Amino acid sequence: MTKTTDLDTKAPERAYPRMTFGEGNTLTCTTGAEGEIPALLGMKTKDAALAVFYSALEALGVHAEAKAQMVAAMYAELEPRDGIEAMLVGQMTATHIAMTVAAAKMSGASMYAVRESHERSMTRLSRTYLAQMDALKKYRAKAQQVVRVERVTVHDGGQAIVGDVRHGRGGG
Repeated sequence: MTKTTDLDTKAPERAYPRMTFGEGNTLTCTTGAEGEIPALLGMKTKDAALAVFYSALEALGVHAEAKAQMVAAMYAELEPRDGIEAMLVGQMTATHIAMTVAAAKMSGASMYAVRESHERSMTRLSRTYLAQMDALKKYRAKAQQVVRVERVTVHDGGQAIVGDVRHGRGGG
């Protein structure tokens, strides 16, 4: 008997590169098609996309080998639409990894001062992560402009609407 999960019923997986490490700690990034990385990052130019992608990998430091595939997968998961979003996704991934590494170190620390230090790092990183999430959310919302009218005068024969008036996209 096979078990069906929610993952089995979702849309097909988005293409993203496969990361492997070889001799001398050499990273190999294998893509399925030309232009896969710019498309993955929602960017227009190959040079900019590769620079953003590789800088996200470099941010992992000593954890690159264990976490490089996660960076590629997070771009597929969060589907950035442009360079700004791609940079934020890279930063968010690096922040998340740093926070989980600090958590692992904290749980394995035997000295109180070391545990306390890692806990402070986790707190700062979690605040940073929340700020990054908020920035991505606001950027994606494109900060709707609000116009507030303080005083309205309606002359004889005129009409006024009292309340919020919102114009939807496309329909007028």
